[in-house]
Amino acid sequence: MLKFFKQIIKVVLSRTFVLLCLFLLQIAFLLYSIYEIGILGINIYIIFLILSIIAAVFIINRKFNPAYKISWLIAIFALPFFGIFFYVLFGRLKVNKRSKKYLRDSMKETENFYKITHSDVDLEDKDFIKVSNYVTNTTSMPVFSKTASQYLSPGEVAFPEIIKELKNAKKFIFMEFFILKYGKMWDEIHEVLKEKVLEGVEVRIIYDDFGCLNKLKNNFKKELRKEGIKVTSFNPIIPILSSTINYRDHRKIIVIDGDIGFTGGMNISDEYINEIEVFGYWKDSVIKIMGQGVYSLTYYFLRMWKRCSKENLSFLDYAPTRCEVTDGYVQVFGDGPFTQDLSTEMTYMQIINEANHYVYITTPYLILDNEVLTALKTAALSGVDVRIITPHIPDKKMVFMVTRSYYAELIKAGVKIYEYTPGFIHGKTIVSDDTLGIVGSANFDFRSLYLHYEISCLLYDASTIIDIKNDFLKTAESSHEVLLSETKTKNIFKKILVAILRAFSPMM
Repeated sequence: MLKFFKQIIKVVLSRTFVLLCLFLLQIAFLLYSIYEIGILGINIYIIFLILSIIAAVFIINRKFNPAYKISWLIAIFALPFFGIFFYVLFGRLKVNKRSKKYLRDSMKETENFYKITHSDVDLEDKDFIKVSNYVTNTTSMPVFSKTASQYLSPGEVAFPEIIKELKNAKKFIFMEFFILKYGKMWDEIHEVLKEKVLEGVEVRIIYDDFGCLNKLKNNFKKELRKEGIKVTSFNPIIPILSSTINYRDHRKIIVIDGDIGFTGGMNISDEYINEIEVFGYWKDSVIKIMGQGVYSLTYYFLRMWKRCSKENLSFLDYAPTRCEVTDGYVQVFGDGPFTQDLSTEMTYMQIINEANHYVYITTPYLILDNEVLTALKTAALSGVDVRIITPHIPDKKMVFMVTRSYYAELIKAGVKIYEYTPGFIHGKTIVSDDTLGIVGSANFDFRSLYLHYEISCLLYDASTIIDIKNDFLKTAESSHEVLLSETKTKNIFKKILVAILRAFSPMM
C-alpha cells in the first residue's frame, strides 16, 4: 500500500502531470467560455456559423494537403462553437516572426553551404539524377562522393559501433535526439562523453523537450553543463495552448570530428537496443557514413543548435578532413514544418514512381495521404514488387488501427503487407531496384512529413543498398504476410471508430 501511494505521489508531482493539468484547465476554461457565449441565443450561433464558413473558405484556399483540410473542415462544422477556436490554436501551422527570420537566415546559410560543398559529381543514372536534383533544388543539399556508408541493424548492432567511434573522438561530438532517457544506453554514452570532455573534446547535445518529457530530471541540463557538456533543448514545453507544441525535433544525429556520422530511427533509450522489452523485440535501423557527406549532418546540427541556443557557430570550423573510397554516392537532407516543399514525402514518392522492379519499405506508422497511397498502388498495378513491413505489436493502438485501415486498399492493388511478428519495427527505410535507398528518421505519416524536423540519408549505387535490401528480406521472413481476408471486420463499432480515426488521422 505504501508503495502504491509513493507511485501516486510521484505521478502527481511529475512534470507531465502538472503540464497536463494546466493544459486541461485552459481547455476547460475555453470550452466553458464558448458554452456561455453559445447559450446567449440564435444570433450568437449565426455569428459562429458565419465565422466557421469564413474559416472553411480560408482552409480550402490554403496550400496544404487536402486530407489535412478535410479533417479541420469536419471539426469546424461538427463543432461550430469549439472547432473554430481549436483551429485557430492548433490548425493554422502559423510561421511567427521569429521563425520567419530563422528561415531567411537559414536560406542564406544553406546557399553558402551549397556553394562551398558543391562539386560536379558525375551521375549516370537518369532516374537518380531526377531524384537528386529535386533534393538539391528544395533543400540545397549537395551530393557527395568520397563518402562510405555502413548499414547497422538492429539497435544492439549499431550501439557498439557508436560507442567505439565516440571513444575515438579527438575534436568534437555533436548529438541530436528526439528521445533521451536514463538507462544503460545513456549511462554508457554519458561516461564516454565525460571522459572526452576531460580530454578537451567539444561535446554538444540537443534533445526534444516533448520527446524527453518525464524521462529526464529537471536538473539534467545543469548537471551536464557542470561536467563541461554543452546542452540545449528544442521547443521547451510551456503550459500555454499553442500550435507550436506540434513542432518537434524528430531527428537522430551523431557527428564525430566531422568525419563520422550516424542517423536513422534509433533514439537513446534502452528499448532501442533491446536491453528492456516494451513492445516485443525492437527492430531499428541506423546508417553510418564516413567522409565528406558527414558535412551535411554537421550543418543541420549547427543550424538547430543556433535555433535552440541562439549561439551562432560557423560550419566552416567543423568541416570534414577525410575522404573515403566508396562505390556510390550519399546525399543527406533535412525537412521541417516551415519549409514550403515537402522534401521528404516528395523524395519518397519519386523513388516509388521511378521504380522498375521493386520498392521495399519499413515504417512503424503507415498513415498515408492520397498522393503517397496513389503512388504505391500505381507502382504495384504497374508490375513493381511493392512490399511494406509494419509492426505487429503496436506502441500506439489508435495509430495502429489507422495503419491497418490502409491494408485492404493496398493489398487489392497488389502491395504486399507484412507485420513484424516478433514485436515493433521502428526502422524507417525505403530501398528500390538495388540502386536507391533511404535510411532516416521520417515515418510514413503526417506528423513526420508535415510537422516534424526530420533527417534522411539518400544513397545511390552503394553496396550498402544491398545490405538494406537483404535486411528487409530477412525481416520479412520473420513477419506475417497480411491476407485480404484478414483485413475484414464484422464489428460495426470498430468500423465506425476506424472511420472516425482515419478522418482525423492528419491531426495525429
